[in-house]
Amino acid sequence: MTRGKGALAALLVSTGLGCAHPSVVERAYGGDVIVGRYVSPEAYAAFLRGAIAEAEHHPADALKAYAEAAERDPASPEPWTRMAEVWCSPGQGGAADAERALGHALELDANYARAWAVKAACAASRSDTVGEGAAAARAVQLDPQGDGANVLLARAGDAGPAPARSRELLVALTVTAADPVAAWGALAAWAEAHGDAALWTRALVELARVAPERREAIARAADELAGAGDVGEARTVAAAALEASESPLPARLALAARLALDEAIARRDARAVQHRATRGRLPLDEAAGRALLGGQRALARDLASTAATADPGALGARLVLAVADGADLLGVAVSARAGDTPASGAALVAFGEALMHVASPAQARATLASIPRLPIVAGDDRVMRPAVELVSRGVLPGDALPPDGVVELFVVTGSPAAHLSIAPDDAALDRRHRYLALALTQSRSPLLRELAARLHGVSPTDPVVVAATALAQLAEGGPIAPDAPRVLLARNPADPLLAAVALRLAEKVGDTDVARRARETLSALGAPRRSVE
Repeated sequence: MTRGKGALAALLVSTGLGCAHPSVVERAYGGDVIVGRYVSPEAYAAFLRGAIAEAEHHPADALKAYAEAAERDPASPEPWTRMAEVWCSPGQGGAADAERALGHALELDANYARAWAVKAACAASRSDTVGEGAAAARAVQLDPQGDGANVLLARAGDAGPAPARSRELLVALTVTAADPVAAWGALAAWAEAHGDAALWTRALVELARVAPERREAIARAADELAGAGDVGEARTVAAAALEASESPLPARLALAARLALDEAIARRDARAVQHRATRGRLPLDEAAGRALLGGQRALARDLASTAATADPGALGARLVLAVADGADLLGVAVSARAGDTPASGAALVAFGEALMHVASPAQARATLASIPRLPIVAGDDRVMRPAVELVSRGVLPGDALPPDGVVELFVVTGSPAAHLSIAPDDAALDRRHRYLALALTQSRSPLLRELAARLHGVSPTDPVVVAATALAQLAEGGPIAPDAPRVLLARNPADPLLAAVALRLAEKVGDTDVARRARETLSALGAPRRSVE
């Protein structure tokens, strides 16, 4: 509900309709002229004390001040409405008191829209969707531009047979609302709750524009989108969050910073990449390595060259330059000096991928082991997934992987699920990898079914979601469609995760052709179907 200027304006105009008084006054407030009946200075002061106490979370003081305002100005419904709002707030347990206060406010003015809006909010706090919808509808009828009432009406309508109508109302509200932050925030909440990634992305991008102070929450939402497999949307939202303020993102938002980099890399915008690396507190060799992993060799070279020129000790930049220029990969690793800046995870993995094609597994393993490196961030598919392949080949140690990579590794290598040391409730696991871990270890878990329902409709093409769904089906022992292994492998025959699951399905249904091709993909890893210490 309104606070500050809006709260005082409500007091001044609340009884302007249907309430006679010998004098009408105009007051200037915040640059606006507000017309209403005369309010005594004492009532005005009491109401102001109540609004301040409420804003500072002192409900008892707020109620006392509002009660005084109601006593000094008995014709106004606003103090009674404000008392009801306080009683309905979380933890107050004053539902009966709130209803009595609202009844009194509406006796004073049955057409007071704000009282109806508060009545709807109180009903919502009791999970009374019928009462919420009826009161919100009345509030919107009386004040079509009332942002809060429109949000409540849309939410209440969601409980009915046509939630699409709620979506339409909330989208429309973003155009008409006096408070765009409330409108876009409500739309974002609705879209998130309904798994509408495209709409959630749109709302979050706009929210970053109108409410830059919320950038950290928006960046966390980007992480959530990536964790559900909506990587393109996640990059868009992360970019909006990063650009919302000139201040750097906190280090705890490392994944969002990398997603924002990837958005600029996809557009081949070197200036934006460098700018975002600075705001995201990321070394430029991280950006160069990500560009190389994303197939942008020329951009990777430019970024790495800039980084190496600025800091000759930037080892990761030299590694990326060696790959981009086709130089002696073993030689550049040998040239690493004490005091060199450790290579970023992206630079090391990009270098390792290239090294596998020119060196024996033993040489590659020894070379990568000699390079100081920064950790790989959990949830970072661009780096983590190729890192799983490097670990599968035995050229990177298993401890180089974050928890989500460890879960994928167990599928790729065919290790017994009983040996998996990562619990599905590990905080570092995103939603997809929690689903995958449960499919490996707790196939009958209610949480697995909940995640399956949520992820299958949102991310039906994400390889992790697809693999987890197939593993869960195998674990349940139900029938497998004869063409399931072929369909799965056809999604991406080179993806070790999909190949490993396709092999299990093929062995189940007896599809020797798919089993052979899946084994070929896994054999290319050098040491397939084994446990990793």
